[in-house]
Amino acid sequence: MLQSLRNRLRTGMESRRSRRFFWRSLSAFLLVTCIPGLITGSIIYWTSTIGIESELQKLHEKQVQQRAENIDDQLSYMEMLFSQWAFDAQFDYKLKELDFTYNFIQVRDIYRTLFIMEGAHPLISNVELYLKYPQPLIFNRDVYRNITDEAWSQRYEAMLQHTKFAYWTDSYEQLGKEGEKPLLALVNKVPAGSSEPLGCIITLMDKEKLRKMLQTLTPYNEGTAFLLSPEGEGFIVQGEADKNGLELALKDAITGGKYRTDSFLYDYNGEKYSVSVGEFSRIGEAWIYVSAAPLTAITAPMLFVSKLILLISGSGFLLALVLSLGATYRLYTPIGKLVRLLPGNENHRDEFELIEQQWLDLTQERQTLQKRLESHLPQMREGFMLQLVQGHLLSMTEKDIRDRLLHYGWETEGKQFVAALIQLGSLSGQEGRFKQGDESLVTFAAANIVSELSGSLSCQLVNFHDLTLGLLIAFPDEMTAKEQADILNRTGEEWIQAVARVLKLRMTIAISSPVAQIRHSSLLLEEARQALSFAELGSECQIIEASCIDKRRKAQGFRYPFTLEKEIIQAVRIGSEEEAAQLIERFLKELAQDGAAKFVMQQGMMQLLGSLQHAMLHSGINPMELFGGVNLYEQLGDCNEPADILRWFRSRVVGPYVHELISRQDYQLKKMVEKTIGFINERYMSFELSLDWCADQFGTSAYTLSRAFKTVTGLNFIDYLTNIRLEKAKELLRETDMKINDVAAQVSYQQTYFNRIFKKYEGITPGQYREMHQDKG
Repeated sequence: MLQSLRNRLRTGMESRRSRRFFWRSLSAFLLVTCIPGLITGSIIYWTSTIGIESELQKLHEKQVQQRAENIDDQLSYMEMLFSQWAFDAQFDYKLKELDFTYNFIQVRDIYRTLFIMEGAHPLISNVELYLKYPQPLIFNRDVYRNITDEAWSQRYEAMLQHTKFAYWTDSYEQLGKEGEKPLLALVNKVPAGSSEPLGCIITLMDKEKLRKMLQTLTPYNEGTAFLLSPEGEGFIVQGEADKNGLELALKDAITGGKYRTDSFLYDYNGEKYSVSVGEFSRIGEAWIYVSAAPLTAITAPMLFVSKLILLISGSGFLLALVLSLGATYRLYTPIGKLVRLLPGNENHRDEFELIEQQWLDLTQERQTLQKRLESHLPQMREGFMLQLVQGHLLSMTEKDIRDRLLHYGWETEGKQFVAALIQLGSLSGQEGRFKQGDESLVTFAAANIVSELSGSLSCQLVNFHDLTLGLLIAFPDEMTAKEQADILNRTGEEWIQAVARVLKLRMTIAISSPVAQIRHSSLLLEEARQALSFAELGSECQIIEASCIDKRRKAQGFRYPFTLEKEIIQAVRIGSEEEAAQLIERFLKELAQDGAAKFVMQQGMMQLLGSLQHAMLHSGINPMELFGGVNLYEQLGDCNEPADILRWFRSRVVGPYVHELISRQDYQLKKMVEKTIGFINERYMSFELSLDWCADQFGTSAYTLSRAFKTVTGLNFIDYLTNIRLEKAKELLRETDMKINDVAAQVSYQQTYFNRIFKKYEGITPGQYREMHQDKG
C-alpha cells in the first residue's frame, strides 16, 4: 500500500507542489492528525527538562562551593606556614650583623631553609629572602645578589614600609628578570612582629598551578574560572587564553553591580552560562573568585531523554504526514485534471483564481506597454529633431522624415517650415542669480518658458544647453510670409518679456526664411545662426529676420583702432597685465560704437588676437606651446557679450603670456648669475676681477647684476669672491710650503691686506692657521 501511494505521489506532486488548494487541504489534515501529538510531546519535554535542569543547576552550585572551600583551605595553610617561618630564629636581628664572608655556615643554613620552604607546598614556584642590612641583597635557594640599583632598592624598601606584617601582592617583579609579567607573591616581614623589620620572605606563587586548581571550580572543559583582586580592579589569575573575552565580560558585569547574587545566569555570544561568585578572605583582603560553566555542559545528562522524546514526536509526525498526503491526493485529483487543461498554470498558486489572473495580467501588460511608449515619445522625438536640425538625416527622404514625425505625434502634412534660433544673454553681471557653469540649467528654464508660450504654434523645440534654443515651426502652405512674420514677431515679444521677467536675461531671436521640405531644416537653422551674428551690440532684445540681413550688411561700417592695438601689444610686452586689460576694454568700446553688429566686434577681436600672437612669436614664445594647442579663435567665437570677451582675453591670453614672460626673465637672470659664479671660480686670482668687469661681460649694469647675485646666492658679490679666495688660500697654507707673500699673490691680495682680511674672517693670522694644521698633521 505504501509503495503504491509513493508511486502515485511521485507522478502527481510536481504539478501540485505550488497549488494553494492542495496545500490548504494538506495543512488541514496535518492539523487534525499532528497537533494533538505535538502538544502532548511538548508538554512532556518541557516539564521533564525544566525539572532536571533545575536539579543539575543546584548540584553544580554545591560542587563549586565545596571546591572553593578546598582552595581557600590550601591558601590559608600557606599563609599560616609562612607566618610561622617568619618567627624562626634564623630570621631575627642577628641577620643585621651577618658577615657573608666568614659566617658561611649561617649563609648555608639560610639557603637550606629557603629550599625547604620552596618544597613546603605545590603552589610555590620560588622563595626569596630580602635583607636590608648589612647591605641590600636578595636571597633565593641558589644564590644571593647585592642590590645596587636605586630603583630596585626603593621597590624593596616600599615592601618593608607596607602597613601589614604579612600581605599578598600580584605585582611583584623578580630582580634580574625585568620585562616579565608581574608575579603573585606572599610577603612576610622578618623578624615577625618587629616595628623595624630587617627584610621579608617573598613566596612566589606558580600561577599556572593556581590556575589549574581554579579550574576545579568548573568540572566541565567548556567553562572557565578566574580570580579578581579586591573590588574587582583587575585579574589576579586568568583562565585559558581563548576565554579572555568571556572573562572580561563577566568582570565588567560583576564590578559594574549588575549582578549581586552568589550565582546567576549570564548570556555571552548566544550561549548561556551558569556563573558562581564568591570570596577568599586573604589577610584582610577579599579575593573574588568567579566560575562560569555553560548550561549545555551542565545539562548534558538529560540530552538522551530529550532526544528520545523528540524522536518519538518526529516519528508520529512523519506517520501523520504520509497519511495526510494520501488523503489530500485523493481529494485533489479531480481539481488537478481541470487545472492542467488551462494554459500557463505551472506557477499559479490558486487554481480558482487562475483564469481571472490570466486576464488581468494580459490587460495590465497592454496598459504598461502603452504607458511606456507614451513616456518615451518626448525623448525620442527630441533626439530625432536634434539629429534633423544638425544635418545628420539628409540621407532620409522627405516622406520617411514626415512619417517618422507623424509616429512621434507631430502632423506635418501640408505644412511649410520656419526655423527660429534664440540666443540668451550672458550670465555675467547677474548679481549672484547665476554663475558660470549654470548655462545648461538656465537654458532648460528658458526652454520651459518658451514651450509654455508656444502652445498656439505647431512647433518642435531643440535645447542646445549652451544658452541657445532652436525651434522648427510648421505653418499651413496657404499662409503668406507676411502673416508668418507677424505671428512670429508677436510670439517672440512674449518670449522676450517672459524671460526678462522671470530670468532677468536678454534674448535675441533670429528667424529664417520658410521652406517647403522639412529635410532642409539644418539649412534653415544655419541661416538663422548667420542672421544672429548681425545683432546690434548694446541692444537689450532683438528679433532679426533673415530676409533683412542684406540691408544690415550694407549699413554696417568697420573702423579698426590700430593705435590702441599698438598700445595693447606694448603693455603686454612690458608685462603690465592691468594696463593691457584697460586698453582692451577701450578697444572693445571703439569697435562697438554706433551700434555695431556682433560679427563686427568678433572680427575686430579676432584681428587683435592674431596681432597678439604675432607679438608673442617675436618675443620668442610659441603660442601653440603656451596655450596647449587650444583653438583660441573657436573659444573667442563662443563669446557673445563684450564683458565675456574682455574676461576671456584677460584670463586666457594676456594673463598666461605675462606670467610666462616674467618667468623667462627670472630664468635669464639666474643663468647670468650662474655664469658669473663660473667666472669667479675660474679667475679668482685675477686682480681685474670685479663686479663692474663681470657686468660688462654680460652687457648689463653693475646694479642689476649685484641685485640678481644677492637674490640667487644670498651673498653679495664681494663676500662671495672673498670666500672663494680665502678657501683657496687656506688650501695652499695646508698643503704647500709656499710663503705667505706667495699665497697672498696667488689669490690676488697684497700681504698686509691679506693678513688683515684673513684674520677678520678666520679669527687667526695665516701663519697661525698653518702652524695649527701642521701640529694636527
